[in-house]
Amino acid sequence: MSRLTGVLFAIAANGLFATSDTLVKLLSLRYPIFQIIAMQASVACLVVGIIIWRDKAYRLSAIRNPKMLIGRGFLAGIGTVSGFYAFSLLPLADVYAITFGSPLVVTVAAAWLLGERTGLARWAAILVGFSGILIMVQPGYAALSHGHLAAFLNVFVGAGVILIMRTIGSQENRAIMVAAVMAGQLTASLPGLFLSHTPAWSDVGLVTISGLVMVSAQFLLLEALRRAPASSVAPMQYTKLVWAIPVGLFVFADEPKLHVLAGALVVIGSVLYLLDHQRRTDNRLTRLRRATAGHSAPSTQPQCLEGKKLG
Repeated sequence: MSRLTGVLFAIAANGLFATSDTLVKLLSLRYPIFQIIAMQASVACLVVGIIIWRDKAYRLSAIRNPKMLIGRGFLAGIGTVSGFYAFSLLPLADVYAITFGSPLVVTVAAAWLLGERTGLARWAAILVGFSGILIMVQPGYAALSHGHLAAFLNVFVGAGVILIMRTIGSQENRAIMVAAVMAGQLTASLPGLFLSHTPAWSDVGLVTISGLVMVSAQFLLLEALRRAPASSVAPMQYTKLVWAIPVGLFVFADEPKLHVLAGALVVIGSVLYLLDHQRRTDNRLTRLRRATAGHSAPSTQPQCLEGKKLG
């Protein structure tokens, strides 16, 4: 039941992220992205501040990995700027499809930087996944825009976030981790002080909803990762594509491109294979540990029985 609840939380979180991204794309038609980031993060910070005060997580002793949290905030700032910029130039579905490649980069980085073993089958899946990205962007047939470059930057930022969350996800207070994200976003939005202009009251309402939706999604996703393994939570990000296609078509008049959908399916299939491979590997290691523990336990039992006979 806990795993199912975690998966449902992940689906809800990704739905909220997609809703927030839609509002950001609407606002980007009228405001600079740095101003949107500043306004949205300011709303979210109010919520996070209340939760930190309630949980008494404001003490420095509550922070266990300060360097990792700073890194998380730094990546959040870069990722938000590049993501919002990509949303302002490309259809939602295109941006999501490209950023689905982050787990592929994580697998490569884990092999090179962390020394994790990667067999031929996994390398083949990675190559197939990257070929899916090439299908989406069609190099040589269509010119890459700044929006595509921003989306690609988001792929690597997303990979860095995943690696950090692997390390500290189960150790830090949820509100502290979300606060690191908000701090990174506010820092990244500083240029907005010089580019911003007074928003209309109707847009203030959109920004407020966007900020509340975004921060709710952050907390839901963290809760999902606490209730279910990452291999169950991660694939739920693909549900954003289900949202992005109709919204892009009916709200922004962005017709879905066949090559983007085809490439996205290749990437999704590759990532799902990698996740399933990791799940099976973890299950084998768990069974091996249990078997090892089972063999070592009886060695003490005869001594106990012997002691009873002697007594």
